[in-house]
Amino acid sequence: MFKYMTKNKHIKKHAGISLERLAELRRDTLIASTGSSMRLAGSKVTNEEVQQILNTISKPSEQR
Repeated sequence: MFKYMTKNKHIKKHAGISLERLAELRRDTLIASTGSSMRLAGSKVTNEEVQQILNTISKPSEQR
């Protein structure tokens, strides 16, 4: 059903999910995974705080 990423990291088929939605799902997964990993390491960071940090890192042009 799914074609996995090729060498060039392009997705051949994504089962009808728009690329925007796929990007949103990946970001949500990154946030949840990072928050969980940090909490396992003893941090008290929330997923919302992780999201704020990622938002800051994702917009380097606004930091100048």
